[in-house]
Amino acid sequence: MTRNTPAIPHTDALMSLMRDQGLLHSAEGASDGSWLVRRTARGPRFVLETPLEALEYAMDVLLDVRLELEAAA
Repeated sequence: MTRNTPAIPHTDALMSLMRDQGLLHSAEGASDGSWLVRRTARGPRFVLETPLEALEYAMDVLLDVRLELEAAA
């Protein structure tokens, strides 16, 4: 079964930026719009099946980072 979920350029840019900034250990996009991500080197891998799931995951990671920074201040 194949899916024809269109890729959202904003999702690609956001996930790549988060990986490049060290907020994600790995983030690999697939041609069907899904993503395979891992927050830490030894953390679990997550399959984000749609661009919306990828954006929600990214927002969760950014919220975690913000809360960690606020707790450290």
